[in-house]
Amino acid sequence: MKNIFLILFLLFISQTLFSQEFKVQVNVSTTIQGTDRKIYENMQKALNEFVNNRKWTNSNYKVEEKIEGSISINIKEHSSQEDFKADFVNIQLRRPVFNSSYTTTMLNSQETDYFFKYQEGAPLEFEQNTYYDNLTSTIAFYLYYFLAIDGDSFAPSGGMQYFQICQNIVSAAQKSAQKGWKSFENQKNKYWMSENYSNGAYRQMHDVWYNYHLMGLDRMSGDNQSEAKNSILSAIESLQRVNREKTQLVCVQQFIDAKADEIVQIFRNAPDNEKEKVITIMCEINPSNTTKYEQIRVQQNQNNPNQQSPMGGGNSGGGYNTQF
Repeated sequence: MKNIFLILFLLFISQTLFSQEFKVQVNVSTTIQGTDRKIYENMQKALNEFVNNRKWTNSNYKVEEKIEGSISINIKEHSSQEDFKADFVNIQLRRPVFNSSYTTTMLNSQETDYFFKYQEGAPLEFEQNTYYDNLTSTIAFYLYYFLAIDGDSFAPSGGMQYFQICQNIVSAAQKSAQKGWKSFENQKNKYWMSENYSNGAYRQMHDVWYNYHLMGLDRMSGDNQSEAKNSILSAIESLQRVNREKTQLVCVQQFIDAKADEIVQIFRNAPDNEKEKVITIMCEINPSNTTKYEQIRVQQNQNNPNQQSPMGGGNSGGGYNTQF
């Protein structure tokens, strides 16, 4: 009998240490006056359980390997008992950098004027090839998108299986009357997010994530900072080639939104020729932020404790004591 309890205990510990994939905080807020706030609290609780208690892959994740992020939803209208209009004001994916306390942002996205149904107390259902409702399909899409980008950052094309699931979710949602799923709506929605990473013309986008993170940021704390920066520069050059295939791609824009400030800080102490190369590339890809990229020319003062690199101790994510 003792052996049985021991086995059950070990199985429980195993499931605890190697289990679910996400550590994603879902926040639901509203500025609507005169409504029962309990429904929004219950919605937030249900969505957090949906995200963080459900098993999304066949892989087991250690606690320290869980994918971190946040999804913030602001309810703008509650027109009937089950009908809501909201903004996804922040959809953020974060990744720890090896051998540091620095956390780098990988996705920082939004969706506006988003309609969905939610019945308080009803189970949240999802299958990748079946469209149940706009809320669970959208949340699930972003979770697999998180998995895909995170996977690409650790291995060459390591997220492809999850980009395929994103495509499956998009395909199942084609029957939906809600926006965000159709190719003809705009070039920035969930249809194009999954399409960009499945289109062979833009396959170098997978290399961008890998070279920037595993070959770049993850090696910045060691003795090979020069090689690490070269890998990050290689990632930026790959991004340029993707952008030249077609401008205004959502995959490129999302990378820029997440990484622009970080890139400026990384190359502020680089050799002048590297600085100029990065400035030229980034201004070509993202000309509206030319002034930002020209700040790379401003030498970072390593003696000023208030002027930190993105992996320096003054950053909100913590980080290295060394400068780039």
